[in-house]
Amino acid sequence: MSGLIGLFLGAGASYEAGMPLVWELTTELKNWLTPEKLRTFNLGWRRQGGGHPDAVIEDFIGVLIRDDLHYESILGYVENQSRREQGSSHYHGLYVWLVDMIYHMLYLRHINNAEYFERHLYLYDGIKGLSQKNSPLWVFSLNHDLIIEAVAARHSIPVSCGFEEEVVTFPRRDSAGNKIGDIRAEVLTKKTIEAGAMQFFAHGKEGINLLKIHGSLDTFTFRNGEDYLRLLPEKQSVDAVISTLRYANEELNYRDAAMERPVRAINEIAYRDDEGEMQFLRRSLLTGAFKFDSRAHQVIPKKILDHFRSNLNYLSRLVVIGYGFGDIHINQILRSWLEASGHRHLEIVDPFISAVPSFILHLAPQVTLTKATATHRLDSLGELTRDADQLAEREFLLYARRVGPEKIKEEMQLFADWEISKRTEALAERLRTLPLKNGEIDWDALPSSPEALALELVGEIPANHGAICVRFFDFKRVVSMEHDAPAS
Repeated sequence: MSGLIGLFLGAGASYEAGMPLVWELTTELKNWLTPEKLRTFNLGWRRQGGGHPDAVIEDFIGVLIRDDLHYESILGYVENQSRREQGSSHYHGLYVWLVDMIYHMLYLRHINNAEYFERHLYLYDGIKGLSQKNSPLWVFSLNHDLIIEAVAARHSIPVSCGFEEEVVTFPRRDSAGNKIGDIRAEVLTKKTIEAGAMQFFAHGKEGINLLKIHGSLDTFTFRNGEDYLRLLPEKQSVDAVISTLRYANEELNYRDAAMERPVRAINEIAYRDDEGEMQFLRRSLLTGAFKFDSRAHQVIPKKILDHFRSNLNYLSRLVVIGYGFGDIHINQILRSWLEASGHRHLEIVDPFISAVPSFILHLAPQVTLTKATATHRLDSLGELTRDADQLAEREFLLYARRVGPEKIKEEMQLFADWEISKRTEALAERLRTLPLKNGEIDWDALPSSPEALALELVGEIPANHGAICVRFFDFKRVVSMEHDAPAS
């Protein structure tokens, strides 16, 4: 038991699968929610009998436009204003609306980019090898995304999130309200959580024990908020993981003949059960500045931290990937875990890490800093060797995210032009070497068939994304050398 290695994942761990970092998501939010748009929304809400006072909206806008605040800080400000105003329904309403917006931004990252998401999950294949060496593999995650669930489905690795054996079903309906199928979900009762009895895989059982500390896109409260459910895909596949998430958000609805459209609830899914009654599933995302704060109410039970604290003790080594150590409640538990035994070790994986975080500086001999990306480190932990094409594609994906869509589009066009020019030059040079007879190519004198010659002249076209990426970086190196070469 003492030899187990576990993972602790922050936002950076999902970056290579296309998920946003905190500042990326903040930029996306601010680009969409402009001050003018928010004021327009508020006018619309007022016409419907709701809305907020101008003073509240302008106060929020003053925070929204600040360049030094990311979305969690903005949410924290709104939460704090609600507390200062003794639970102001206006600030609380804005907070819930913003959390709902964050949910849908992450949800759409999965749904709208499903093909990209699935095609690049192979970058996380190191998890398979790591899970084979650790039975079970403990994964503690602050992320709301479904990366680990999808990777496990890709490799048919069993996953336990501590839920119980009870399974419930919910009716999927089309836009007219007709039942078209069911969604299955496993249940975790509040009683089980409070008793510290979450049902994870026992020591020695192969699989992944996954604890999502800050909630998940596929987890909701139901039964008047007392119990929790987690969606169960129809089959063990990446496509099923994404499809089931989409079914829950788009095909669980409430609508009757008198309504023009299904009921829309903020941060909840309103649905019609099999008896025709309206029910609600509340989304579980926990975000902002008051996570697990004793002064704040939250959907995720505070007892979850106790499960994190106790299950961490199964490990002798914890690999932290993509976490910036910005959550005090998490840092306190990590520190206590390290302090309890000199045989425990914390590894921090970050391509830009330069120093041991100050809160564990007194434990520095038990801390290792690894400058690497998430999937690069997972490869080494899982003893997975990549070929040159896969390494080049991973490098290209990171480079493309770093420079942005406009820049990479421009560079890819330059690369295409470069490829054409190089092939044209090579073709012209090869044609000059062909034997001639009466001013025309002497086919009989050629060492190979016309078909083989044609392939030779055109050159081999890269057969996969990785090979194309290899060529792209060849182009980048050549252009860089030409740019840096001294003028003659």
